[in-house]
Amino acid sequence: MNDRMPRLKAVLQRALSVAPVVLTGLLCAQSDFANADGSPALAPPSDTLTHFESFILTNCSPCVRELYAIATVPIPAIKAPTFSGLARVNPATTGRAGELRFELLRAYPVGLESRQHLAMRVVLSVSTGSELYPLGAGLLDEDEVPVLAAALSQMSKPTAARADDSSIRLVDTEFHADSVRMGTVRTGNEFLAYVQVAPADLPRFALKQLWELPTTMYLPAKDIPTLEHSVVQVSAKIRAIRGR
Repeated sequence: MNDRMPRLKAVLQRALSVAPVVLTGLLCAQSDFANADGSPALAPPSDTLTHFESFILTNCSPCVRELYAIATVPIPAIKAPTFSGLARVNPATTGRAGELRFELLRAYPVGLESRQHLAMRVVLSVSTGSELYPLGAGLLDEDEVPVLAAALSQMSKPTAARADDSSIRLVDTEFHADSVRMGTVRTGNEFLAYVQVAPADLPRFALKQLWELPTTMYLPAKDIPTLEHSVVQVSAKIRAIRGR
């Protein structure tokens, strides 16, 4: 019993020293309980939810949800990168023809348009011959849309492959946010652009290597400006709606 008393006192002292820190954290977490318009503050997004999705789940009922068709980018049949010396080609990764569809989503509580939230949706579809089969879809919160456009503008500028280091096997230049990832990949003599969306069951997908996800579509690197133009169109629509 006497041996246990010093250990018990030490545990109690640590608990008492931690308690104010925990209380301060809780008070800080609760201090941001409402937005400027009086609406409840959104819960922090999880690994798999955008702010838009969190808003719909927690603060939009009854809810008005709108979809705007912005742009469609046809994808030619193209050979997927081989990633020689890095990984075996995923047979599910598409090199077939298809299309990318850019949409704008808008949601707000009935009668409260001032509390609207917007997001870009990118839908990947592959051709099965006579029709299109959806491969996946990703969301990007509205604040990230102009950031993506600027990133694509940078990627569209020509860059020379490095010849001073023969050990380089892959250069992946990419933008990722929420459940959308776009970029360019150079491996060997291959140089392609790609669009990738997160599978529903795979949080933190941007930490994965490019070839590890089947929800990917490749297109010629020269088509990066086309992707940029589509994203700019979405951004312009967001500004138009916000300016009403």
